Amino acid sequence: MSKKLHIEIFGRQYDLKGQSDQAYADQLAAFIDEKMREISTHSPGSPYSKLAILSAINIAHELFQLKDQQQEINTSLDGITRTLIENIETEVRSFHSK
Repeated sequence: MSKKLHIEIFGRQYDLKGQSDQAYADQLAAFIDEKMREISTHSPGSPYSKLAILSAINIAHELFQLKDQQQEINTSLDGITRTLIENIETEVRSFHSK
């Protein structure tokens, strides 16, 4: 069931429908607002649409970096897990051969 949500980003009001609660929508809006304000300090006087696009690119960049980091962590954990399993199997074979 969709809920009606009201958020504010960079001084503009938006009405949304979604599954999230208002508190979560407010968190998302605050995050986007913060990015837009940060970028506006580097590009004063830029139109709202440009700030929105630059913010979206910045957020997408952060998302891609986090995905890459997560992939590196998963790859590392896979290697560690394989090594642990091999070590356990070696110990079990050694124990059974005694």
